[in-house]
Amino acid sequence: MAGLSLHHPLAFAFGLLDNIISFMTYLAPLPTFYRIYKSKSTEGFQSVPYVVALFSAMLWIYYALLKSDEILLITVNTAGCVIETLYIVVYLAYAPKKAKVRPWPHLLLLAG
Repeated sequence: MAGLSLHHPLAFAFGLLDNIISFMTYLAPLPTFYRIYKSKSTEGFQSVPYVVALFSAMLWIYYALLKSDEILLITVNTAGCVIETLYIVVYLAYAPKKAKVRPWPHLLLLAG
């Protein structure tokens, strides 16, 4: 990736476009969490996709830190970490006690 280098304007343009699309993807669950907030219930929603998205964004940040001049990767995935963390906090605030004690039973099934 060209980072912020203007030596490769096409790569920069696609990197910027990717950041915009990725940011919109992070905002896609917003209606769901608005519904959770309004109803004060998680209504059977699972937290697994948001936890996986958080770990994915953290891994991309780690990768970008290992590379040089990867500011576009760092910015969008930092925003992703913040957004996904907020989703998880909202989920845990309105989840039933059983879901808070053992919030990711599906991951245990996948591991074993």
